[in-house]
Amino acid sequence: MTDEKVYSGAFWERIIGNAIENGVPEKWQTSVFDGEQPMADRFVEELPAGARVLDFGCGLGRNALPLARLGFSVVACDVAEAGPRFTRERAKEEGFDVAVAACGGAAIDFPDRSADGILAWSVLDHMTLADATGIAAEFRRIARPGSLLLVSIDEDKSKDPESVAEVLPDGTHRYTGGKREGMLFRPYTNEELLGLFEEGWERLVFEGKDPTVHRRGLFRRAE
Repeated sequence: MTDEKVYSGAFWERIIGNAIENGVPEKWQTSVFDGEQPMADRFVEELPAGARVLDFGCGLGRNALPLARLGFSVVACDVAEAGPRFTRERAKEEGFDVAVAACGGAAIDFPDRSADGILAWSVLDHMTLADATGIAAEFRRIARPGSLLLVSIDEDKSKDPESVAEVLPDGTHRYTGGKREGMLFRPYTNEELLGLFEEGWERLVFEGKDPTVHRRGLFRRAE
């Protein structure tokens, strides 16, 4: 289990709860599957019809809902329990079914070799390196041979003057003040990020070598 001191679930519960109560910000409604991300388009195009897709770190469903509309069998999970609940309720309003899985610490409540696709968009950089390594192992466990994994991490926020952070031994930044108080962010080198998916995955494409921009990768599970 993740040490409570470096666990950011309370931060995300607060942020997501506020968004549900006060209105979802526009930037949280924009999906990566809106036709402007070639890598996301390829992810969708290469999934089989009706594929079972895990949206890991679903937030308020901005990506889970479009995937459901495309006819995929979507399972949503998030460290903040309010997010998957909200996503499922919105899906029901539209006539879709989105399942919910628990994901706490470095474990995912998902069967072995049962996912055709996994999405982890702007989430692995919001946990410690140990937890990200554990989640990468979970992705290997739950992915069917030949399945796809789409990953992104945010631009490096470690020098943002609006937030105050302490640096943990593994390089993770834990924000202790400002608008991100309670959030974790770990700045990754490209080698560290790609190293998470070196075992058991074929790298199809990787974009954004510059850490000041979003970096994205598409991988296929080895047979």
